[in-house]
Amino acid sequence: MEFIRFSKPMISLREEDYERIKEVLSSGWVSIGRYVGELENEFKRRFGVKHAIACSSCTQGLMIALKAAGWRNKRIAVPAFTWPSTIYALESNIGNKPVFCNIDPETWLIDLNSLDENSYDAVLAVDTFGNQANVRTAKPVIYDAAHSFNLKELGHRGTAEVVSLSFTKVVSASEGGIILTNENEVAKIACELRRLSARMEEINAIIGLRSIGNYEKNQEQKLEIVQKYKNSFDFDYTLQRIPECTNYSVFSILLDSTQSRDAIAKTFKENNIEVKIYYEPLVEGLPNTDWVYSHIISLPIYPDIAAKQEYLCKLINESVRESYSTPSISVPGKTYLKESGYLKTYLRREMRDKR
Repeated sequence: MEFIRFSKPMISLREEDYERIKEVLSSGWVSIGRYVGELENEFKRRFGVKHAIACSSCTQGLMIALKAAGWRNKRIAVPAFTWPSTIYALESNIGNKPVFCNIDPETWLIDLNSLDENSYDAVLAVDTFGNQANVRTAKPVIYDAAHSFNLKELGHRGTAEVVSLSFTKVVSASEGGIILTNENEVAKIACELRRLSARMEEINAIIGLRSIGNYEKNQEQKLEIVQKYKNSFDFDYTLQRIPECTNYSVFSILLDSTQSRDAIAKTFKENNIEVKIYYEPLVEGLPNTDWVYSHIISLPIYPDIAAKQEYLCKLINESVRESYSTPSISVPGKTYLKESGYLKTYLRREMRDKR
């Protein structure tokens, strides 16, 4: 049985790209050279941002952005509904502590109204699944813009924004990240920190440039796939509300019951289809966050999935219908991180589980 992946990078390199890769390998200059510079210039041109600093990964970029902005010993408001790398970057800078924040139940974006304004010093916002966040606060803000390529205000929010170019994102360098900022001093420090610990490879930059060149075509196909899902489901579901704009980096739906969601996950696993139920909250006890997580499932939307989409929709519809008349079949996930401290809690638990 063919394995159907959740995501697949759509890069489609050309002959000239392979020639450039050969040129790089023979030159001996394999990182932060000509093509990294071209990639940075493409971001500056496309988004009108003053500085673009290419890094080895978005996580490294976030770590650097926080350090360059001087975020140390701060209480940082951050949504618990995010990938663990957000917290890893936050806590890798000296003395920072996360103040976990609820999300809006419709947009799935950070809801600062769920916190006392005096309980935090700064905000690390997340563009959940490519849905543009726009935090309104007098306190400093950095955006985890991992999923945010081509959003309308990208490059013009907060102190800095960091975009991911990993293999799961709408544009991919196979791996990498880009720090965007209009602040000269932040950019100066970030460039030095990147040079010391997070240099992007020239080959990654070549792949990233081609992926950006293919973005519009791939995005058009992706939007057609999203629309077909919407037209094919014969059950009630809820979509993420988009207050400003989205790039559909991830397409997720909320089912009316956890049982229906788990039925889809079970059917996918039985039919060798990769299942994504995320983001798993990093702490428990935030009502909106817990509710969204208990009802959400994310669906594959990369262009190659179009040939298999009718089959997927058939499985989904059948699973939901059958879930109404069958006992609960909960698909277990990881245990919540019940205390803050990503390094202390998460990594130790992972090491323990591998023994």
